[in-house]
Amino acid sequence: MHRPRHRRFFLAQATLACTAFAALTPSAHAAWRWYAEFARGVPGGVVQVRENTVNGTALPLGSGLGIDYVQRLRLGVTHRFAPGRAVVLRLDLVRMHGEKVFSQPVYFNGVELMPGLPVTTDTNPVNNWQATVLYRQRLFRNWHNRVRLDGELGFTYVGLTYNLQGTPQGANNPTQLSGTRTLEDFITQELPVPLVGLRLHYALTGSWALQASFVGGHLPRLYSLRNEGGKVYVTQTNQEAELGFMHRLRDGLRLGFGWYDRYYMQHEQSNQDGNYIRMNEHGLYLRIADRF
Repeated sequence: MHRPRHRRFFLAQATLACTAFAALTPSAHAAWRWYAEFARGVPGGVVQVRENTVNGTALPLGSGLGIDYVQRLRLGVTHRFAPGRAVVLRLDLVRMHGEKVFSQPVYFNGVELMPGLPVTTDTNPVNNWQATVLYRQRLFRNWHNRVRLDGELGFTYVGLTYNLQGTPQGANNPTQLSGTRTLEDFITQELPVPLVGLRLHYALTGSWALQASFVGGHLPRLYSLRNEGGKVYVTQTNQEAELGFMHRLRDGLRLGFGWYDRYYMQHEQSNQDGNYIRMNEHGLYLRIADRF
């Protein structure tokens, strides 16, 4: 399905901007490092939103909603404040877009969407982002400094508002879309999720290195400190892994690429709401990094 150019993630333009900035940033031994990562993956999972007694339809993410891919831009900065110790700040901006025609009515956030007409997901980086802060500690370094293992501890916070548009039952014409009636703001009940992780760096020959990482966290069923039709309880899981290669282009400047996998689940429960989203995502990434 063709998608308008203005709706695309302008990865090519972002890549050129980061490359130009990298060319101007000196000092391979500076304490600060910035990086930008561009990823494109295949989504899977399910989203379901209940409002009062109207149970939501379990909608499959990915091809079930016409979402062929997910695009992700990660911007990060690392500050090394002592040997083997650093703080990492990063922001993920995510875009999902898809369109599907269902033969049966779709129920989302209490709204019945008419069958036979397009149902559109349009979740852009403004309402699909993730902020993370991590403390990184060197755990192991050996074998002529070729192997490094770091541990990480921190928190992540997901700002997700899922936007599903369709034509409500009883609309006079297909232009009367559901609009804000089918926006589900998962961010309203969001809590910071604690994270723990490991990062492995293995130097290969010359300027190449193998890198692998995993970070994950879980919140058991907790009172979110919000009330909507009674107390709202939240359960959430965040996990991500990467495996790839890094190439040193010059002092401080690095280019990386490889495979990634991410998992996100949030379940909100109250007398009024029963909202659930589970998203699996895997694909390829490209990273550029430099010191300043």
